[in-house]
Amino acid sequence: MTFPIPTTKGIQNALSLSDEPEFIDKGGFKAVYRVKFGAGNEVIKAVYVPPSGDEAQEEERSQLIARAEREIEALGSCESPVLVKLGSLTAKFCSIEGHDYLIYGEELLPGQSLVKWIGREPKPTYEELKGVFCALINLIKALAEKNYLHRDIKPANVMDTGLPDRPYVVLDLGIAFKMHGTELTRGGGPPGTLRYMAPELLKPDYKDMMDFRCDLYAAALTVYVVASGVHPFAPKTEEEYVTTYRIMFSRPRPLGELRPDLPPAFCSIIDRCIRKKPALRYSQLDLVEKELRELAK
Repeated sequence: MTFPIPTTKGIQNALSLSDEPEFIDKGGFKAVYRVKFGAGNEVIKAVYVPPSGDEAQEEERSQLIARAEREIEALGSCESPVLVKLGSLTAKFCSIEGHDYLIYGEELLPGQSLVKWIGREPKPTYEELKGVFCALINLIKALAEKNYLHRDIKPANVMDTGLPDRPYVVLDLGIAFKMHGTELTRGGGPPGTLRYMAPELLKPDYKDMMDFRCDLYAAALTVYVVASGVHPFAPKTEEEYVTTYRIMFSRPRPLGELRPDLPPAFCSIIDRCIRKKPALRYSQLDLVEKELRELAK
C-alpha cells in the first residue's frame, strides 16, 4: 500500500529539530527516521492518518489511529528487555506537507536484524539459536501477562544488538492484539506477514483461535528459518495461495534433518511449536521454558 511519506525536511520542521533526520525505512502506513535529540539519537515513527471523508474513509482513519495508539500503549505497559522501548518524544499529531501524521519516538538500537542470519556461513550456533528462542519466549510471556499478542514475530523484527544485557530485541508492535479487545482490520483476514502466520490465523474463525500459541509458532518458525536458511512453506517467491496452502497442509522437514549438528531435544522443541494444530503445541509457556532449561543439564 502506498501513502505520502514525509520528507526529512518536513519532519525536521514539524519537530523543530536542529539537524535534518535520516530516513530509515517504511512499511504499511508508517515511515521511520533516525533523529538527533540533544547528545543522543532516537527513532521517530510517522504514522500516516488518512483525511476525513465518507464512512469508509472515517473507518480507515480511526483504525489506523487506534492501531498506532495500541502500539504505544503496549510498548509503554510491557517492561520486557526484549521489547523495544519508547523514546523521549511522546505521541503527537502533526500536519506535514499537507498530510496528517501521528508521530512518536522509540529508542535507537545498534546491530542488525536476524534477516542477516539467513543463509549465513558459518551457520548460527546452537548457543545463538537458543538465545534467540529464549528471548522470544520471554517477550511472548511478558506480552501475554498484559493480555497482548505481538502477531508479527519474524526475522526482520528481531534485532541482533550485540548488547550484553539485551542481545536480542523485538521491534514493531504495530499490529499487536489486545486479548478480549476489538480486532482492528480493514477487512479480510488478520494483519501480519503471511510467511510467519500460524495456520489457525488463515481460517475464517481466526478471531476465536488467537492466543499466545500464534506468537509461539512465529517465534519457533523464525528460529527454524535462521537456523536452516530455508523457509519450510515458502522456499521461494510464489503466489500467496501456494504459500497459504503449504502453511495449512504441508508438513515441514524436521529441523534436525537440516541441522544435524544441533541437539535433537532442541530441534524437537522447535518442531513441536510449529505443528499445524495449536493443541499439539505447548499449552503453557512455562513448559517451554522448563524444557529449554533442562537442555543445559
